[in-house]
Amino acid sequence: MMRKLGPTIRKLTRVPATRLRVQERHLEQMRKVVRRQSQSEVEAGTARHSDLYEHGPFALMTLDPHGVIRQVNRMGARLFGIERSGLVGTPLKQLIAADDRPTFDAFISKMFESKTEQDCEIEMHSGLASPPFVEFVGVVVNEGQECRIVARDVTIRKREQERVELRSQLAKARRLEAVGTLAGGIAHDFNNILGGILGGLSLLEGEPGESSEHHSHIQDIEALVRRGASLTKQLLGFACGSQRGEGRLDLADAVRETCAMFGCTRKDISIQIEVAPGLRAVLMDHTQFEQVLLNLLVNAGQAMPEGGELHLNAKNVTRPCDQSTPPGAIRGQFVKLDISDTGIGMDAATQSRIFEPFFTTKGPGKGTGLGLASVHGIIKSHSGIISVQSELGRGTTFSLVLPAAQGPSASERHPASPIQHGTGTILVVDDEAQMLRVYSRLLRKMGYSVLAASSGKQALELLTRHRNSIDLVILDMIMPDMHGHKTYDAMREIEPSLNALVCTGSSIDGKTQEILARGYLGIIQKPFDAATLSAALRKILGVAPVAARAADVSAE
Repeated sequence: MMRKLGPTIRKLTRVPATRLRVQERHLEQMRKVVRRQSQSEVEAGTARHSDLYEHGPFALMTLDPHGVIRQVNRMGARLFGIERSGLVGTPLKQLIAADDRPTFDAFISKMFESKTEQDCEIEMHSGLASPPFVEFVGVVVNEGQECRIVARDVTIRKREQERVELRSQLAKARRLEAVGTLAGGIAHDFNNILGGILGGLSLLEGEPGESSEHHSHIQDIEALVRRGASLTKQLLGFACGSQRGEGRLDLADAVRETCAMFGCTRKDISIQIEVAPGLRAVLMDHTQFEQVLLNLLVNAGQAMPEGGELHLNAKNVTRPCDQSTPPGAIRGQFVKLDISDTGIGMDAATQSRIFEPFFTTKGPGKGTGLGLASVHGIIKSHSGIISVQSELGRGTTFSLVLPAAQGPSASERHPASPIQHGTGTILVVDDEAQMLRVYSRLLRKMGYSVLAASSGKQALELLTRHRNSIDLVILDMIMPDMHGHKTYDAMREIEPSLNALVCTGSSIDGKTQEILARGYLGIIQKPFDAATLSAALRKILGVAPVAARAADVSAE
């Protein structure tokens, strides 16, 4: 067999070398053709991609991991109103409004870390020709070395969204206004009830044969009544939208009052308050501070659905001033209030947007996103600072820094004064029969003669008959047939030199000067005790006893 294959092998080995070279040249030519075709296809693909990138209908950008623009297409330059040569090499963050830069940083970081598509809505810098609001959608490319971003104008959508939100808020505000009116009426009636109780307790106090144990019981009841009165006063303030005006605010008292009101709604939350000795007053509107703190407390409560702990810490601090000091404030001196909860906490992305209007982490219908935005606005308007620190699973701390006010706090407490007795004739006008009886008995116990009227019409009749003997009128403001002011004006026509004291269960915050300007000599707010009433009477009637000019006449 080997002898037969030998000639064949020898013939194959004698193939001419020139033939092999020809075949090799042919193969090389084929390789060149294939390479040229492949290169042409790559170039065509690159050209198509370049055309799409350059002439596409969207603004496209390529950024490095630090957010610096490496490449931008024609629509991108048009969107920002800047030449491409001015964009390339510029950090995109410089074109964004300062408040939204943390949001952009979080967007870039999350995109490069997760290697997944991310998006965000950004407000652009006001000095640019770009639209106010732009949406970025980006993805990482080239093995994580850069990212491609599509940008588009969402201003119209954003404005429409804001209009929808504002319409919703307007409807809600109208509903709340109706609820506020109802709550104000209820609080007014409740104040009358508390006033009757407090007046009755004042009658019981100091009775002959009263034991120390009975006196202790009366004081306990009075404390409960005052607590109810404090809650009612706050309810009236919120319901009526009272304005106390910016002034010296005793922060410690305001914190305790607001926390007490919030604590009534969340018994499952433990509230601890720490106030540093010598805490200064702050320069802030009382009602707006209540709004700020209540917003923060409610948010903390929502972060602790199963209950938890709230810690509030207030102390004096010194900070360098980088802005002008508000009138009435001490330069460089502030009061810091920390509100800490043990709730679920927030991630960095949420913290960066927490004060944005309409931003909310709650579901549809459960939040408007305006609470913390309004808190931020109020604090800024009072030359204050607000900041937040939080970590998922470790709770949240909001810190308020407010300018310290000069002088003592507006709510500085004075020791209770004893009941002061006097003489003279007082006309009491109140549509509540029970209140009329209690106040009449209190006044007689203090030594005054009393005329009692249950309506404005009856008051005018009594004034006409006893105009020469009446030293003072105590007039309820809210009455069904004739309003207190209308009754007072009619009385002044009968007796121009009439002395009158307004007595009301409604909120008078921000209305004091308006009321006194009508000619009243003082205001006393229900509920009040005998000591408060006697002090108001002696302030008007004077320290010297008023000669009793008439026998006691009662219209009970």
